[in-house]
Amino acid sequence: MTRVRTLPTLAALLPALLLAGCQSWQGSETAEAEAPPPPAPAPACDASLKLQPPVLRLPRTDAPKRVPADKNAPSVDISQIHTVNRPLQDIGVWSEAAGGWSVLTLQLGSERARSLAVRLHDVHLPKGSALWLCSVDGKLRQGPYTDAPDGELWTTALSGAQARIEVWAPTASHGAFSALLTDVYGSYR
Repeated sequence: MTRVRTLPTLAALLPALLLAGCQSWQGSETAEAEAPPPPAPAPACDASLKLQPPVLRLPRTDAPKRVPADKNAPSVDISQIHTVNRPLQDIGVWSEAAGGWSVLTLQLGSERARSLAVRLHDVHLPKGSALWLCSVDGKLRQGPYTDAPDGELWTTALSGAQARIEVWAPTASHGAFSALLTDVYGSYR
């Protein structure tokens, strides 16, 4: 008789035990698959950086001096290309920021440019990192750029003859960042 009473009791508890075991298993799988996101970095483009970024002085941005065959035809040139072809991680400087973040900075300048934009190749952004294009005073910014499809990244133009590139990355993985600063585009006045 004891066996008869035990079977209904076990049958009643079995669904609850199975459900608890499945939930525990799913929870551990989710915890392993998704690492918690890093804490948010300090505001990007903050003008009060601890370390002054190096300045990459580009040639002056001037409109082309050519006369179109048809004087009524609009000019198709909208910007001057300043070719750089240098690794951003070699010409910028890394500094420590609060909360486990590091920031790579590089300032750009092209006299007479109305705006600046950059193109990068062979871009590798570690998980959680972002690239910004900022005005020198920190009031204007383009970004965050967190993805580089096919290893290429083009920023939107930022008004002004000077700009600053900032790459924010978790300090533990900032060494994995790489990008070739291919070109800087200076629009004409």
